[in-house]
This record gives sequence, C-alpha cells and structure tokens, in this order.
Amino acid sequence: MTRSVLLLVTTLGALTIAGCGGSSETVAKNAGDARRKDALKKDINRDGIPDVWRHMVEEDGKQVVGMVEFDINFDGKVDVVRTFSKGVKIREEMDMDFDGKFDVVNLFENGQIVRKEMDLHFDSKPDIIKYYTDGQITRLESDSDGDGQIDYWEYYKNGKLSRKGSDEDGDGKPDDNRWIDSEG
Repeated sequence: MTRSVLLLVTTLGALTIAGCGGSSETVAKNAGDARRKDALKKDINRDGIPDVWRHMVEEDGKQVVGMVEFDINFDGKVDVVRTFSKGVKIREEMDMDFDGKFDVVNLFENGQIVRKEMDLHFDSKPDIIKYYTDGQITRLESDSDGDGQIDYWEYYKNGKLSRKGSDEDGDGKPDDNRWIDSEG
C-alpha cells in the first residue's frame, strides 16, 4: 500500500471516528476560499490550521449539515468532500493522489452507496464503475485499456461474482465467447 493511500485510509478513519461527515459537487481547493468563512472549522492535527470545514444549510426550517470538506494530508487543499441532503449523505468525492482532482466519486441513495466511480489512471476519466443495490455490489464495469469505452464487466449475485465478460473486438459489448460463468 502506498504511503498516500495509507495516509488517506488512516485519516478517513480518524475523521469518521471524530464524527465529521459531508460532501459537495463544487469543490473549493483553497483554504482561504470565501465560502469557508462561515463554516464550522475543526483542526484535526492541532497545528492551528483548520482541516475540516462543516457547512450548514437550512432545510425544513432547521440548520443541518449540507457539506463537509476535509484536508486529509494537511496541505491546505480539500481532499475529500461529502454532500448531504436532509442529514443523509448523497455524494462523496476523494482526491486519492492529492493533485487537486477527484479520483473517486461515491453516490448514495437513502444513505446507501449505489455507485462508485474510480479513476485509477488519474486522467480525469473513470476506469472502474461499481453499481450497488442495498449496499451490495451488483455490477462492475471497467475500461481496462484507457480508451474511454467499457470493455470488461462483472455481475454479482448476493455480493458474490456470478459471471464476467470482456469485449475483445471493440464493439462495446461483451463477446459471447468471452463470458465466464463463476457460479458452481
């Protein structure tokens, strides 16, 4: 595990334990961004500089968390953003390589993950998309060669891989002879 991924996992765990949550579609990358002036701030590493910004919004006449931003590597830039609606997380974005671009986007419905998009090549295009039902993975789609086209599929039943297939001829569909049934 690389040092930055280990730092990300460790810090996300600490932030979760600290009770912080939140996200946003529009991300402020500067610690001095004007919208943070009214945010509730928290200094996780106790260096005197805020690392978590909790943005409150009014919903149904109450102040609730609308978004939380995290600087998990303490460089002054937002690395994780969580967005909430009516107190429930609806979106989470993460910058895994700390280059200022989000590489993982998680989408939630009723507090449960429904889709995860991952850019493992750090080229601003998702390479892997995972779909979930009731919190369990049901399908994975991948662009294994980086051409922007899905060319690999996995289907799951009850969280277990049931079949997988690939597109070798480039037509955007799994080739009949490339399906492998994983069920016994």
